[in-house]
Amino acid sequence: MPAVFLAAAMLSAELGSGRLAYTERCATCHGADLRGGPNAPSLRGVGAAAVDFWLGTGRMPAAVPWLEVGHRGAQMPDATITAIVAYVTATAPGGPAIPLVASDGDAAHGRELFRENCMHCHGVNAEGAAVGDRQWAPELDRATVVQVAEAIRTGPEEMPRFGDHQLDQRDLDDLVTYLSVRRSEPSIVVLPLASSGPVPEGLLGWLSAGALALLAFAFSTPSKEPTK
Repeated sequence: MPAVFLAAAMLSAELGSGRLAYTERCATCHGADLRGGPNAPSLRGVGAAAVDFWLGTGRMPAAVPWLEVGHRGAQMPDATITAIVAYVTATAPGGPAIPLVASDGDAAHGRELFRENCMHCHGVNAEGAAVGDRQWAPELDRATVVQVAEAIRTGPEEMPRFGDHQLDQRDLDDLVTYLSVRRSEPSIVVLPLASSGPVPEGLLGWLSAGALALLAFAFSTPSKEPTK
């Protein structure tokens, strides 16, 4: 069989298995036509990166509509995820593709990019932190470099989306390289709250200001009444 026909047959089989898996696991909430509904958003035009991220990190399928539970790891085999991604993107094209990243970039530059763009929410040691309004930026050590890149390009949940004009391909490679390198290094936290995100850090700031005010009041010299 010529290679082109073999490739077409394999793609057709993958789309068929993707359609079946989507019908069984996704259509109840996202709709048979991918247009979403009261329990889930539309998947039309979201792109392969978004679908692969949500399925690959275990956030989908959701146990309860509109409720995703952190990074639990994929709930289905990789082949099934790949088939669903292929089916969704073939049925309703658009959106970012799954990024291609290399973890052999400039780790030092990646560290600077992390400090500028990621540390405020994910913490100094990428261990996750509260970002307010009952939202939590997850730890990054459990995510693959591709999943990190997918999150950067698609902006899941409260995370902003970073396009090529903000973080280009070199930046993306350097950033995932830094995250890969730091995983093998012991993390040293001098001040635990420094890696806890803006909410506890802001609370510490207010408490510190209040303590200073109390100290200033306690040690202030009372004014003396003039002697008559």
